[in-house]
Amino acid sequence: MKARVSAVVIAILACGIASVAQGAEAEAEGAGPSLFTGTFADSLWTVVAFVVLLVVLGRFAWKPLLNALVARENFIAQQLKSAEESRQRAERMLEDYKRQGLSVLRQATEDAQRHQQEVAEKTRQEVLAIRRRAQEEIESARAAAVEELWKQTAEIVQRVGSEVLERALTEQDDQRLINEAVTKIRQVGGAP
Repeated sequence: MKARVSAVVIAILACGIASVAQGAEAEAEGAGPSLFTGTFADSLWTVVAFVVLLVVLGRFAWKPLLNALVARENFIAQQLKSAEESRQRAERMLEDYKRQGLSVLRQATEDAQRHQQEVAEKTRQEVLAIRRRAQEEIESARAAAVEELWKQTAEIVQRVGSEVLERALTEQDDQRLINEAVTKIRQVGGAP
C-alpha cells in the first residue's frame, strides 16, 4: 500500500512539474493565465494537500467504506449460502412429499381394488343365494303342482270308476282302484 502511495505521489509531482513548465512557457509566449500556470511552490503545496487528503480519506473514509463493503459481501455470501441450504432442504421435502403422495395413491388404489373385489364377491354370493332360493321355490312349486296333479288324477279315476261300474264303491274299493291307477300312471309317466 505504501508503495502505491509513493508511486502516486511521484506521478503527481511529475505531472505538477510538467504543468508548471508548460505554464511558464505559456506565460512567456504571452498567453493569459491557465490552469497549469503557477510556481513550483504552488505545485508542491497542491501535492502535499493531495497526499494529506489521501491519508485522511484512507484512514477515515475508505477504510470504513471498505470494511462496510466487506461486511456487506460477507452478509450477502451468508444469505446466498442460507438460501442454497433452504433450496436443498425444500427439494428434499418435495421429494419426501412426492414419495408420500405416491405411497398414499398406491395404498388408495390397493384399497379400492380390494373393496371392488369384496363387492364383486358379495354380489356373486348374493346372486348364488337368489338363484338357490329361486330353484328351491321352483322345486317347491313343482312338488306342489305334482301333488295337486295326483289329487286331481285320483278324483278323476274315482269318478271314472264309479261311472264305469255304475255302482257305488266302498272306501276300500276306491282306495284300491286309486292306488292301481296311480301306479300305472307313474309307470307310464315315469313320475316319482
